[in-house]
Amino acid sequence: MVKVVANNFVKADGVDEFIRLAKIIVEKTNALDKGCIKYALCRDLQDPLHFAMLEEWESMADLDAHMKAAHFTEIIPQLGALCDKEGGISIFEPAW
Repeated sequence: MVKVVANNFVKADGVDEFIRLAKIIVEKTNALDKGCIKYALCRDLQDPLHFAMLEEWESMADLDAHMKAAHFTEIIPQLGALCDKEGGISIFEPAW
């Protein structure tokens, strides 16, 4: 199992569009992507412009396939264009 935290720092005037696009990728990922256990967008309670996609995958191969899926390659660049600084992605595995 792998877990992903993908941080996004959204421009103030891009929040509504970011959320609209994120809903599309969340719905498509949860419905279509093999090995997706959980894929959800969360908003930082202390910084309303900081969003994180919290993901859980059965395997690294499933995550790799997700990153090649049409809904990912189409929407992720659009989400990135709405951010004012680079966020970053961290990939985790269980410690034991």
